[in-house]
Amino acid sequence: MPDAKEYASQLVKGSAIVFSSLIASQLVAFLLRMFLARELTVEEYGLFYAVFTFINFFGLFRDLGFGSALVKYTSEFNAKRMFRELKSSIAFTLGFEALLSLFIAAMLVIFSNQIALGFFRSGEAVPLIRILAAWFFVLTFTLFLSVFQGFRDMPAYALLQFLRNFLVLLFALVAVGYFGFGAQGVALAYLIELSAIVILAFLLLRRRYPLIFKAEVSITKKLVKKLSLFALPVFLGGIGGLVIYYTDTLMITAFRSLPEVGLYQVAQPVSHFLWYFPTALVTVLFPMVSEFWTRGEKRLLNMALSFIVKFSFILIMPATLIFIAFPEITINLLFGPEYLAGSTALQILSATAIAYTIFMILSYTMQGIGRPMVSTKVVAAMAIFNFLGNLALIPAYGINGAAMTTLASYVLGAVLLFYYSERILEFIAPVSSLAKTALGGVITLFLIFELKSLIELSPWVEAFVVIILSLVFYAAWILATRAVTREDLQLIARIIPMPKWLVRAAGKVVGK
Repeated sequence: MPDAKEYASQLVKGSAIVFSSLIASQLVAFLLRMFLARELTVEEYGLFYAVFTFINFFGLFRDLGFGSALVKYTSEFNAKRMFRELKSSIAFTLGFEALLSLFIAAMLVIFSNQIALGFFRSGEAVPLIRILAAWFFVLTFTLFLSVFQGFRDMPAYALLQFLRNFLVLLFALVAVGYFGFGAQGVALAYLIELSAIVILAFLLLRRRYPLIFKAEVSITKKLVKKLSLFALPVFLGGIGGLVIYYTDTLMITAFRSLPEVGLYQVAQPVSHFLWYFPTALVTVLFPMVSEFWTRGEKRLLNMALSFIVKFSFILIMPATLIFIAFPEITINLLFGPEYLAGSTALQILSATAIAYTIFMILSYTMQGIGRPMVSTKVVAAMAIFNFLGNLALIPAYGINGAAMTTLASYVLGAVLLFYYSERILEFIAPVSSLAKTALGGVITLFLIFELKSLIELSPWVEAFVVIILSLVFYAAWILATRAVTREDLQLIARIIPMPKWLVRAAGKVVGK
């Protein structure tokens, strides 16, 4: 049986592959948004992403939680060499989702005029709704990517995720930049890209896992029940996720204006750059937690969870501080001065990354041990809070009100999941380390603002100098306060190649 070191090494390597790909994908996505922000007006930019968000809102009602069930049982069936059950799970999920997505897409096309004029207050939304309805149907077949995740085939999963953003950018350059199709060109780029990715994913899956395709399909009542029992709580929790993730943009569309949607759709994706670290981590963590629990390795699971929570918190903190301290530089670089009004929203949403990291780790842990209903309850509480908060704050405070509600929602979710993790797993949170890190983060943020007021250089040089000095202080604080222990450093050194002198130096600062 693999030991803790082997599991930790696999987690870090798998996360590193996904994280590197997600960073590359995010950079390409930023290039796309930078290009669109300069090619489209603020209102056109806001209209496209308002429609795009609206269409995506129906995604859960196509999936109904079966995508997550497929990831879990792909890992389980593969470990037990149950290829007939694995292929049958794929076939059932794909067929079920295709029928639902076809129905939803048809309704969107039929009522596109009414939706465009009644909700978006713009006839220009009609062709966008129709093109993206077709995209919505094709999106069903990205289910193949979930199979790669279940197999823990991170290179294939990461490659396909990167190609999705790259191809959208490529086709958008042609459709918008060359042919001048405007927002419709962006929608067409998404449709063509997705069609190409689906074909590639299918061919790659067939090539890498031929045993699946050789197995027979036998969709039994027992199998459907097994998938459904896992999918239902995920679906119920996903409804809350829809509220949390999409209602801010939809309410800004309804209560404010399309230009404000454009501003928010600048601040939100920039802040979500910080979300890619926990996203990469849980992509690998989910099937691994499932295996820990299946093997009865509860103690090993708790040790790994404590380590992951502690170091994720330590790593996400400085990145968050940089985004909070330099929002104007970030927005001006990526999108131009027309979008600087979104700076305050970006600062608030950046702080959300800290709570989101803890929330994601603990939520996926609950799902991995077969207790998705716990996550469902937590997300439901967050969704109610988020909906009411958006309803109260967006009409008066616009995008800043939406950002504040999002931050408060994820703080609530993280606190509740800590409570449930302690009850179910007997998980003891590394409170001392988290408190020291949080205090160090606050002091570092004050240091950043103080240095910004003292140093008078060009914006980019000033930002570089301030960031370097602040990161040095933060690292020294983490070591000096023993937010990490010598054992932690030794474990990291075994997993991640590091110079021995650096490990020894850090160990001397930490002490015993």
